[in-house]
Amino acid sequence: MKRYLLSGRMLANVLVLGLLGAWFLTLAPTLIHGPAAYIEVSGHSMDGTYKTGDLVVTREQETYAKGDIIAFEVPNVMGTGQVIHRIIGGNGRTGYTMQGDNNPDPDPWHPTDADVVGKAWAHFPGSSWIFDLPQNPTYVGLAAGLFTLVVLGWDARPRRRRDGEATMEEPASQLAGAAK
Repeated sequence: MKRYLLSGRMLANVLVLGLLGAWFLTLAPTLIHGPAAYIEVSGHSMDGTYKTGDLVVTREQETYAKGDIIAFEVPNVMGTGQVIHRIIGGNGRTGYTMQGDNNPDPDPWHPTDADVVGKAWAHFPGSSWIFDLPQNPTYVGLAAGLFTLVVLGWDARPRRRRDGEATMEEPASQLAGAAK
């Protein structure tokens, strides 16, 4: 046990757990109770700041202020949708006054803090194509194939005995024959 605690394998495991923890605290989607939401920009209301096809990562804040760009839920024909616009007035209790940077007039919606998805945190121009990957059969096939290769490669790696010498596990039929 002591040898394992001092080994590179233990250090690698701690590093992987640390990276996963940092990812969860910063970039995990709200779907799995993380702090980030991923917004695909569509339309021209934010031209000059964002354009169609951009990916914007938002994070929840305790408060929002005039000038902040936020994503918020709005009712539409099919349920709810999300809009990303700039706060030009109001407050989170009675409702924010919103306006797209490229719009001449304020929005008809007045979202409250309960409607806000989050404040724009990171911007990735032209990167919304990432959302289309899981729906693409080629991507799904490549991901499944890569996962299969990793599993098979992990299973085929050489085993080490307790004394540290590498060994390949022998089939049970050879072990039974050697016992006679």
